[in-house]
Amino acid sequence: MRPGPRLAALALAAGLVAGPAGAQVPSEGATVSSATALPSQPEALVAYVTTAIRDHDIAAFERLVNWTGTRAQRKRLTLYQIRSGFGRPIKAAALEPMPEDGLAEATSRGTLKANMPVTERLRVVFDEAPVEGDGAPTNVFLIGREGGTYRIALLVPTGPPKGK
Repeated sequence: MRPGPRLAALALAAGLVAGPAGAQVPSEGATVSSATALPSQPEALVAYVTTAIRDHDIAAFERLVNWTGTRAQRKRLTLYQIRSGFGRPIKAAALEPMPEDGLAEATSRGTLKANMPVTERLRVVFDEAPVEGDGAPTNVFLIGREGGTYRIALLVPTGPPKGK
């Protein structure tokens, strides 16, 4: 879809972009709860996220997201963006390498930075008609590893709020 303002939203946690999908969605038999351990394997991460989307499990996302450096308003916006995927049919989900310049546009002004090293991205493709262009609606999550488990990374401010 459109870069620009949407790219900042993408980097917060889940922005809409269009693109090809890789692995298929895990079966409906898996469940995720806020008591589930964070995933340490690629397949477990895909299952964790797709099951949390299917089951509307915001607590699972709250545990998976690295909230370090996030202000309250940004956290509310991020959770809102994540919830926007709830209830949507998932066509496919895949973990893919993060391009070296993948955050260049979002961080180019020097006001935002990733709150942890981003090594991959998780692309969740929804089974819906294209909105803009020719790709299906897609959420992309920035992914890093912390303490041996996968986490969703966020873009956070590099300094204090303006006027402070």
